[in-house]
Amino acid sequence: MNRRFAFAILATALSSMALVAFAQTAKTVAGTYSPVIVSAYGDKPKGQMILTPDGRYAIVLSRNDLAKIAAGARTQGTPDENKAVVHGSIAHAGRYTVDDGGKSITFHIETSTFPNWNGTTQKRALKLAGDTLTYTVTTPSAGGAPNDVVWKRSK
Repeated sequence: MNRRFAFAILATALSSMALVAFAQTAKTVAGTYSPVIVSAYGDKPKGQMILTPDGRYAIVLSRNDLAKIAAGARTQGTPDENKAVVHGSIAHAGRYTVDDGGKSITFHIETSTFPNWNGTTQKRALKLAGDTLTYTVTTPSAGGAPNDVVWKRSK
């Protein structure tokens, strides 16, 4: 009886440690990522997401087909050029936490090119499978339905 009891305790302890070992944390998701799928930014989106082990982040995303500003200066775009840039890009940075035992990532947005997000917190469902990180944006900056954003860890 004592052996079975000891084995049961050992099995419970090992399974608990396994659950903890596989739970995502800021350290396990930390890295530099490239976008794979971002429906708002079309085929082959450009950009980068940097997640630091100490909980800082920066995300820059844009369409692959953004045209250059004809005047050659960012502040001298035409109304149509400026509209294309706003519709085709987003950036935000701040702090992040991995929550719910690794099942969600929360962005504490300090600054964004979409000012309505400044100072807000956004919690997104999180999945990490190998080098692929996926989260669900529940309130896209352009409006519309929730969508998944897929990132690939850079090597």
